[in-house]
Amino acid sequence: MAEDDSRTRQPAAKQRRPVVSRKVVVGQLWRAAKRQLDAHEEHLADLPKGAPASEADAKALATLARTVRELVAIEEPQSAKRDKQTDEPDAADGLRHVAQLRQELARRLEALAGEDASEVAQAAGGDSAA
Repeated sequence: MAEDDSRTRQPAAKQRRPVVSRKVVVGQLWRAAKRQLDAHEEHLADLPKGAPASEADAKALATLARTVRELVAIEEPQSAKRDKQTDEPDAADGLRHVAQLRQELARRLEALAGEDASEVAQAAGGDSAA
């Protein structure tokens, strides 16, 4: 039985992979993204002059841009991430903005309605005087 136990333990020990640092992985991802970008630029350069890029080319470029954005975010120190204002607005901020827009719209509509009422009153007053 002792031999059976040692046989089952050996494959588990062999399956362990060496620990790879985050910096190494991010570096590999940057190199892969650079290769993809170079290949995409080369492909676009091979297109005939004036020929538009295909939808697939646009999607590939969008994916590369998203990849670079994510890699930049990964490399950014955590302390800077906490201090940085996000590009995406907070949902509560969006609701406040909508409420402000509604108030401004209501104010402008009231002003327009007031102008129309005064014009109608002036027109009515001018017709009776003539």
